[in-house]
Amino acid sequence: MWGCNYSGAGFGHWFFGGGILGFGMTTLIIIIIGALVIKMIRPNQYRGSGQFDKKDSLNILKMRLAKGEIDEQEYQKMKDILAI
Repeated sequence: MWGCNYSGAGFGHWFFGGGILGFGMTTLIIIIIGALVIKMIRPNQYRGSGQFDKKDSLNILKMRLAKGEIDEQEYQKMKDILAI
């Protein structure tokens, strides 16, 4: 109508332009937004995981000392090894 070339297809010709290029750009933007949302929602599981391993190891070592499985010398030796 009035020379606008509007076909009534909603978002015009494939969101960001015409043809496969517009579809590719639209898909890429949707994937990037989805990845950002997932990254924000999920906790950072792998950040600082080395610290958690050391804490877990020290806790196990303390428990073994408390149960009497190892003596204090062994505890100190293993604790020094874990500190490295």
